[in-house]
Amino acid sequence: MDMTSSTTSTNHRTAAAFEQYVSARRSIVEGTVFFLEAGAHLDEVRRICTGSDIIFAPGADIGSDGHEVGYTGSFQDAGDEMLLDGRHAFELQDYLAAPFISIVGLTVVQQNSAAGLDAFLQDADTARASGVFVEQLLSGAVLLDSRASFSGLDTGAELVRVHVTAAGEYRDGPDGVLLGVIGDLREELDAAAAASAGPGRAFERIVARSEFDDAVASRPWLGRYIAALDLLRQWDGAHAQPAISGFGGHLVGALDDRRRAAAATSPEAPFLVTGFDGDFVLVEPRTRRRFRLGADAARGAECLIATGDEALAAEMLAEDAGSSPASAGAAVSEIRARFADAGVDLLSFSGAVA
Repeated sequence: MDMTSSTTSTNHRTAAAFEQYVSARRSIVEGTVFFLEAGAHLDEVRRICTGSDIIFAPGADIGSDGHEVGYTGSFQDAGDEMLLDGRHAFELQDYLAAPFISIVGLTVVQQNSAAGLDAFLQDADTARASGVFVEQLLSGAVLLDSRASFSGLDTGAELVRVHVTAAGEYRDGPDGVLLGVIGDLREELDAAAAASAGPGRAFERIVARSEFDDAVASRPWLGRYIAALDLLRQWDGAHAQPAISGFGGHLVGALDDRRRAAAATSPEAPFLVTGFDGDFVLVEPRTRRRFRLGADAARGAECLIATGDEALAAEMLAEDAGSSPASAGAAVSEIRARFADAGVDLLSFSGAVA
């Protein structure tokens, strides 16, 4: 047996499972990831777990056998540090402090309060209006708690993670809805998860579900903001942060008038990025394919992505370039066809709103 390969596989599974616990987004782990604040509840959690579940519990004596992973240290309050499986070191930070800290290693950022959640949403508003992102969130070392709740994608009703508090509560993450208590059956947890399905489930301890739902509904572009953060992490360490179309404005100024043209909101819609060297790059987020564009092609592609309509895109481009509607129409049609030949439909993510 190749022990190096086995160790690498175990490390990867451990890292993926912990990311699933933090993000509430399904990874390679088919079951539920349980994170225990106290080792006293380990036997009860074992009793309700299945073979596809993974348990993180305090205690260095718990070996990593693919299903149970021990950690040392503490991971409950801002500033806490833990060592997972003797290999992966993580620090816990509060979102309110995030803009003021230095990221020196793997860091989990939690909202922790209604004020923290509101700060996250306000920072998203700022990024969309000005193109200025919280620098710490652009680090590849940062994991944002419950990011799936902001993704714009269906979170479903399944039990992806369970946070087990020191008091013996089962919750959907540290800030999430109460699913049950130690002693409950697995069927009861699954039923509670199904009954509380929806992105607001992850924050029900700190904010009312209706308040969260209203905040997200008023920001239909929030999933695209999360995708933009992921995209910008690819430039982590670059001399300057690239600009993303739709965050802080557009190349084509007419697109900034939301009364006339919507802005792309889907997290899966292509991104138009302007690098610090002035180059234009279109990124297809699902595959991370990149297409380098000239200035004219970039403007045409931007109009197509932002409007989701070829005729309106031509109208906006004609106004910006001072060209005739016919020539602008031919240009956007050609750009759309070129990307279609490459397997990218620039209009397949329409339905954007202002």
